[in-house]
Amino acid sequence: MILEELNRIQLPLVNGFYKANGHKGKPRSDERVLVLRDKGAIVAALRACPRKTGYLLRSVWVALDRRSEGIGTLLTEKTLVVLNNDCWCYPYSHLQNFYETVGFLLKEPDQVPEDIAVPYENYRSKGEAFLLMAFSKR
Repeated sequence: MILEELNRIQLPLVNGFYKANGHKGKPRSDERVLVLRDKGAIVAALRACPRKTGYLLRSVWVALDRRSEGIGTLLTEKTLVVLNNDCWCYPYSHLQNFYETVGFLLKEPDQVPEDIAVPYENYRSKGEAFLLMAFSKR
């Protein structure tokens, strides 16, 4: 499988992938979009949203017919190498083990930069049951 970073012109490809696989997210032009391809077809994608001190990972998604094959793990591991920076995510609790497997740790809002903590706290105040996790490149 091959990791590829899409350019702005290629973003409709990931939009189609997300839509075909039941995800509503769409990348913005300031985000880095990385996909994993198998025999040319996109089998997984994620969005790396730039923040002051790293990236917020969003929309980590694997094709419906390719789940439970380790593809999400492979995509995330390869992406962390390419980004070579600190990363955060707001996963649902059932994804905690997945993110811990690739090196993320649970954090409290006071343990992360403000531009990561504030949106997280806003989600929580609206009743979202997200976790706050961090990957340190160090």
